[in-house]
Amino acid sequence: MNHPPLGKRETAKIERRDRLYDAALALFREQGYEETTVDQIAHRAGVAKGTFFNYFPTKDAVLRYMGAREIGRLGAASLSGSSKSAVGNLKRFMAALATSMERDRNLVKLIFTRGVDVADLMCGDAGGFSVQPTAGLLIRRGQHLREINPDLDPDILAAALDALYLQQLVRWCDAETPYPLVERLTGIVDLLMMGIAAR
Repeated sequence: MNHPPLGKRETAKIERRDRLYDAALALFREQGYEETTVDQIAHRAGVAKGTFFNYFPTKDAVLRYMGAREIGRLGAASLSGSSKSAVGNLKRFMAALATSMERDRNLVKLIFTRGVDVADLMCGDAGGFSVQPTAGLLIRRGQHLREINPDLDPDILAAALDALYLQQLVRWCDAETPYPLVERLTGIVDLLMMGIAAR
């Protein structure tokens, strides 16, 4: 489905948000989250301090946007993937997401210690880190291709995958010694899609 092109104003707003996000992320990586101020972010992005608050109500909101942006970017790539296998695309999506998070583990940990709490997770708000919408689309595609049982509710499967993924993500953030996240996240796709029964 083709979307109509964005107007100049909408394009400029997206570019400003992206500049602020990129500046904040660079500063968080360079000097740490706590040490970074909104003034520094705005200065690095080349905008007035007040402009920051037009896009992000708080510094924590930048962290929450990080999840939504990465999942949106990687999800779009998975949905338009050239592979004929929907399950393969789902595993590639989870692997790419894990790789992205491993690169910024300290920031992802901050999201789950500062930006998202148990109450948020219980009501379905994972700080932008939910994979349920993308997973649901890929599961439906897999059912259409007969890779996944078409009699199962795709929304329930996507919710189950999302819950397993978030559980693994929280455990990974909480681990004293980091371990490879890619194997864990692709493994939960195998677990859910292929089950645990011996073949």
